[in-house]
Amino acid sequence: MAEARNESGRELFSCRIGDQWVGLPVMQVIEVVPPQPRTEIPLAPPAVRGLINLRGKVITELDARHIAGLSPRDEGEREHIVIIESDGGELFGLAVDEVGVVAEADYNQYEATPDSLAPAWRRMADGVIKREADVMVIVSVEKMLAMSLPEPDAPKHAAAAPH
Repeated sequence: MAEARNESGRELFSCRIGDQWVGLPVMQVIEVVPPQPRTEIPLAPPAVRGLINLRGKVITELDARHIAGLSPRDEGEREHIVIIESDGGELFGLAVDEVGVVAEADYNQYEATPDSLAPAWRRMADGVIKREADVMVIVSVEKMLAMSLPEPDAPKHAAAAPH
């Protein structure tokens, strides 16, 4: 039986990636930190910006703009790092453009993911919530992480394959 969407819902943490406001499940958001010094990882997937050290924990930092298929941030453009936790308990830093508020999801305004969304947003969305001035995409942390990291069985590099 499908879950009714007219109940009080869950809390969402809002942030902006490019021009799009998104909602992340608040239970998976640990904290927001300013940009941290990071160490780049050679041959890392393009969405992986590098590793950051957050109070003694080494965390992979991901670029939300890259995952969403957007152009890179302009040099000096402000960003925030949202520390999120995967279902498996691993922490990631997610570089976003702006942070919003934590709010109760109003499922009276919930809709399934529309076909009109850009393909990257459709792949990571669990639906959308209509707001007064715009639409907020409800993002699945697990889907977003899957889009940023290569599949375990994916070939490493075409150049390394025997000819």
